[in-house]
Amino acid sequence: MSQINIVENKPALLIDVFNDDKINRVLVISDLHIGNTYWLQNRDIAIDWYNIIKEIEIELSDVVISKKINSIVLLGDLKNNIYKVGKEDWNLIPNFLHSLSKICEVYLIPGNHDSGIGLITPENIHLIGVKGMVLDDILLTHGHTFPSELRSNINKIIMGHMHPTFFRENSVLNGQKIWIFLKVKKEAIFPSTKGLLDLVLLPSFNKYIYSNSKLKNKKANSPILKKILRKDFIDKCLIVSIDGTIIGNENILSDVLTTDFN
Repeated sequence: MSQINIVENKPALLIDVFNDDKINRVLVISDLHIGNTYWLQNRDIAIDWYNIIKEIEIELSDVVISKKINSIVLLGDLKNNIYKVGKEDWNLIPNFLHSLSKICEVYLIPGNHDSGIGLITPENIHLIGVKGMVLDDILLTHGHTFPSELRSNINKIIMGHMHPTFFRENSVLNGQKIWIFLKVKKEAIFPSTKGLLDLVLLPSFNKYIYSNSKLKNKKANSPILKKILRKDFIDKCLIVSIDGTIIGNENILSDVLTTDFN
């Protein structure tokens, strides 16, 4: 049995897995895009990634201690360079992962930006395949690949990849990161099944990644969303700000995703 909750005022998800009288607490974050400048507010500013990573390490350490976390799952796009391991990646990524491994177990699920990530992943990090990992009845995946029918026994999918952001001109929330919670017909993803499945879209954990325009997110897509983003497959939708405020439902999905209904 498992339970999921958002971490207060942070783009991070907490999963409690109950085994007999023990609770395994897992922290899930996504899309750090270390080394990236494309989504930053001002690309003319020099970015000190060493300081940014240190900030992230401190923030995660505080959460791990306060929430008594047993392990962290990095849900893909840890680095930003899609096609290769960049020059800075050779120092930034291993040092970051090594620091995290000092505070808890670390699991890394590669995203579409993580090509060659195995070359720079320390041996004590659990490097998972691109299809993701199953935790109780939950599939944890980056979101750029489609789940195998062999995973049809799961009841929840947690994914990143889409950088969910609220887009509406003249709104104080324009450009703000958000959570998207969907309840969809399971057959949309696993045709041999019936019933409903929960789908959670995580915002990027990197606070320096910012967007106030759909154009910046126009290339983001997911085979999972392509299947479920049809109105007859969506049963319920809840869109929530980082501070936990409910913003809306499926009626404003067009304001938060760039993938149109098919």
